[in-house]
Amino acid sequence: MRNDLPRLVGLWPGQRISLRRQVTCLFLLLVAALIPGFTLLAAPTNELNRFHFAFSKSIFKDVNEYDARAAMTVYAKTIGDEYGIDTSAGLLYLDGTNAIAQAIRLKQFDLISLSAEEFLGLEDLGLEGPFLLAKFNQSVTEEYVLLVRGDSSIRKLEDLPGHTLVYTSDLRASLVPVWLEVLCRENGLGPLHKVFSRVTKSSKPTMVMLPVFFGKIDACVVTRNSWDVMGELNPQLEKQLHAIAVSPPVVPGMACFRRDVAPAFKARLLDTAEGSHIKLSFKQLMALFKTEDLAQEPVSVMDSTRDLMASYRRLCSKTGPPKAGTSSIDSPKPTATAEK
Repeated sequence: MRNDLPRLVGLWPGQRISLRRQVTCLFLLLVAALIPGFTLLAAPTNELNRFHFAFSKSIFKDVNEYDARAAMTVYAKTIGDEYGIDTSAGLLYLDGTNAIAQAIRLKQFDLISLSAEEFLGLEDLGLEGPFLLAKFNQSVTEEYVLLVRGDSSIRKLEDLPGHTLVYTSDLRASLVPVWLEVLCRENGLGPLHKVFSRVTKSSKPTMVMLPVFFGKIDACVVTRNSWDVMGELNPQLEKQLHAIAVSPPVVPGMACFRRDVAPAFKARLLDTAEGSHIKLSFKQLMALFKTEDLAQEPVSVMDSTRDLMASYRRLCSKTGPPKAGTSSIDSPKPTATAEK
């Protein structure tokens, strides 16, 4: 029996193995055959098929984070099941640029959604396009509009000092503080916090425009898309308010890749994301973020945003950084959590 067992099992031809080891191996083989999911050794993971999502907490500025996390989990599972992509690694949520930088170094994600400021600050560490950008009114960029009442004493930028201002603070308006800082400094008005007597913000466009319409606040900044929608809904608003400055088109946020992701895998992920727009889980996720669709864009789409941030850095380096709390540049404390 001892000499025949190895040949019957077919595991150790030509080797002399103790009876105890042979019996143990037979027992494990029997367990593996009878218990689903049991393996003697873990099967090697196909890393080329495993997809790691990551999200910066900065993208949850104007949405319920828990609702968004739930919707993202459902969406990830849907595209994983549909396109044969392993999403079992779960979703990684990163708080602050330090946490994102650490995740880049540890190669903890393949694709990450983050703000434009975070991308530009971390690009050299290993982030790259092409980008997946959210579309609103068929546009992937935003313009910011500085509005005042038609009968106001404010006729031009030089009239702004000493007045009150409110601005939109949702995700698509995340670069408003940067643009305002550049606008004020380039026009010789000084730092933003010294120009206005009071600066407030709101995530709701109605709470930004209506106070100016009713004369409670002197000026406001909203996105071009919000201004167009509100103007259509309320012609009196469009008639009474007028713009004294408009920003260049900017990209407030995007999804981008870790630099060393395999090109073939990157192309597959882009095709998957663009092809998933018909899925119910995708539409639910887009509704939460008030977005219509996703579009693949080359790195050149960031040119005007790069120019704005370069102006911001240059101007602040000459006259000192903005007062704490007046810009979105401040980085939160680094933490990271993975959700499965």
